[in-house]
Amino acid sequence: MHKIIIGLAAVAVLTAGCNLEEDPVAVQSADPGKSAGKSSGATKRKTFPIKLTAKRAHASKSVLSEGGALSCVKVTVTNQTKKQLEVNPLYFSITDTKNTKHDSSPALGEYEDQIATTELAPGEKATGLVCAKGSFRPKVLAMTNPLFDEAARAQVAP
Repeated sequence: MHKIIIGLAAVAVLTAGCNLEEDPVAVQSADPGKSAGKSSGATKRKTFPIKLTAKRAHASKSVLSEGGALSCVKVTVTNQTKKQLEVNPLYFSITDTKNTKHDSSPALGEYEDQIATTELAPGEKATGLVCAKGSFRPKVLAMTNPLFDEAARAQVAP
């Protein structure tokens, strides 16, 4: 009985610090002069640790392409933190105008100029394409960190 009480107490202590309903990451506007959220009288330009800019794009198919439609976004990732930032094409997803999330991993290798796997020093940028299989209109591009927690989101410009 004593072991059960200690076990339950340990579980309670470990889960007490967990925030199961995390606040969503703010969506960066496709228009650099405006915020993506509701506007107020005085709009402050918000700075994000990871700056994403995203614009709809067309990709050239690679020799590894299996055919089929691809919906693509040209992304620029800017590291505005004071630490190294890992960038990987596996860290991206695209949400369409119907709010369906599309994973980018099934389309890897099917197109040219995909964003590179790299580490960005503070202030550095990386640019490349992120594509997902299917024909849809991209609305929001999301990037995760190496632990697959969402790190940044941006509206996709037309």
